[in-house]
Amino acid sequence: MALDFSEGDNKYFFIQDREEESPAMTSPKRHKGSSWFIWDPCGIACAVATYIFLVYGVVVLLAVVAPAFPDVFTFLSTLAFTGLVTLSVVSHVKAMITNPGVVPHESTTEEEISKRRSEGEEVRYCKKCRSVKPDRAHHCSICEHCIHRMDHHCPWINNCVGQNNQKFFVLFTFYVMITSIFGLFLTASFIFRCVQNNFEGCDAFLPGPLVFIAIIFCVFEGFLFSLFTCIMFCTQIHAIITDETAYTETYK
Repeated sequence: MALDFSEGDNKYFFIQDREEESPAMTSPKRHKGSSWFIWDPCGIACAVATYIFLVYGVVVLLAVVAPAFPDVFTFLSTLAFTGLVTLSVVSHVKAMITNPGVVPHESTTEEEISKRRSEGEEVRYCKKCRSVKPDRAHHCSICEHCIHRMDHHCPWINNCVGQNNQKFFVLFTFYVMITSIFGLFLTASFIFRCVQNNFEGCDAFLPGPLVFIAIIFCVFEGFLFSLFTCIMFCTQIHAIITDETAYTETYK
């Protein structure tokens, strides 16, 4: 069955055949059923790096920072920090494995096109997916699909931020931002306490030089992550309030 897509003076025809699949459907990144995961080496590396940074923060807190404080403060700060890290990981996983809003290929039917045209809606066609592209949907070259309300492709979650997983991405940036700020507070308190006590009891589990290196890297990590996630979180909140996306803001 041939479907006609008219765009001004240009015409495209889509041949719907069970034996012929679109490039996106034959891609090694094709997804089946309800499962969703992007097999992108860069994205996977960034996602793994995210977990490594989070685990590093927990290790430094438990092995270096926490032992320098009284037992009650140690218990409460450790509980709060590990809880925030857990929420960060859960929201990250949800953002990564949730279908962001892929436009189904089966939406390309003659009835669907006729219905949209009768309602005065412009029928857009994605030549890469060889499928109808709904309003506010955009093609992602990494996911190799058109995504409903695509905001951007984020390598840190190895996924697009779209209609279905934006809330998880917002939660992820929020939790990481709070975790980083809290980590900076604990680290600053640790440094202040060590200076007051002439650095006595500050190397309970690590030799002095290693403590210094671990703390310096932790401060750098906390500052960088808090700044980056704060910007991303504010950007997402602005996009939600204005009903815009990063893609439409960039290309409008």
